[in-house]
Amino acid sequence: MFDELSQLTALDAPVGFEEPVLAWMADRLTRSCDRVECDVRGNLYAWQGNEPNAMTIMVTAHADEVGFMVTSVTPAGYLRVTLLGYPTVMVLPGQRVRILTQNGSLHGVFGVKPGHILSGAEARQVPELGQLYVDVGATSAQQAAEWGIEPGTPLVFDGPLTQTATPGRVFGKAVDNRIGCLCLLELARRVNTMPDLVANVVYVVTVEEEIGLRGAAVATAHIRPDIVLALDTVPAGGTPELGAEELPWEIGKGPLLKVRETRGLSTHRPLREMLRRIADQHGIPYQLIVDTAGITDGTAAQQASGEIAAAVLGIPRRYSHSAVELFDLSDAETLVDWLALLLPELTCREPLMRYKCL
Repeated sequence: MFDELSQLTALDAPVGFEEPVLAWMADRLTRSCDRVECDVRGNLYAWQGNEPNAMTIMVTAHADEVGFMVTSVTPAGYLRVTLLGYPTVMVLPGQRVRILTQNGSLHGVFGVKPGHILSGAEARQVPELGQLYVDVGATSAQQAAEWGIEPGTPLVFDGPLTQTATPGRVFGKAVDNRIGCLCLLELARRVNTMPDLVANVVYVVTVEEEIGLRGAAVATAHIRPDIVLALDTVPAGGTPELGAEELPWEIGKGPLLKVRETRGLSTHRPLREMLRRIADQHGIPYQLIVDTAGITDGTAAQQASGEIAAAVLGIPRRYSHSAVELFDLSDAETLVDWLALLLPELTCREPLMRYKCL
């Protein structure tokens, strides 16, 4: 999966500017799906099956990555920015970025005060966003404008996907959620060869997840599925600064099955139990997680109607919303295997009912 993920993470698609990822995914989903379409909001839909009486399963992954947006340019040509989503502000000083102008991308860096003149107390402080600026090498605001930089111009972290010395462990920008998109694509390829699948499957690449699950809400209303499976990445523990009680799941130990999000979804219990049964039967390692920070597209989808059973399946990753999110490809590969075993068992709504009415 590394080669395709390298292509996906190299695409620059911050919140509201997801078109490069949507186009890349559309090109490949067309090869495995019956039809591919999009809505005005930007969501991408790829359909397998068109049986009017069959259940509809919606598999989602979001295209957008966290980033920044230019708010103003100083007379000397430095950029002031605001956030697109929630990048980790504490890591920004000295960080490389790409500025996505209409004329092409430019390289820049978040400025940092020279260490030689920082006082002891100041050296230990994390600058607030309003104190930061991006240096693109411009000599004036006029020159920056000539390069195509203006208020509203987006920026993203800069840096290629990088393989560590441990096979399968990689890091880079936009792992959240390009690996979810790649899992969705791999699943579509796998399902395309399944002769026994009776459900209709719709693969949805959503927009604007990082600022409030906006694309997923629109997509679910459009599709009106019976089941939603949201694929996303999740902050992982296992690093020295995190105790086992804070984030007791780690990379390389299997995909994640969310039981509950702190401010969002509770995975539909019958669907969760079905996933666990399948994993146990086939020896698939997985990790249960409860009360993670953040919410996912599954929350917006689940609340669209009372007819939807939703689950969130995650891939653990370290260093969330930074330029160096690190994860293990084996977790993603296992997730695709798990979903491929689940889909043929989703034949009717009855097993999804939490109880039977008299």
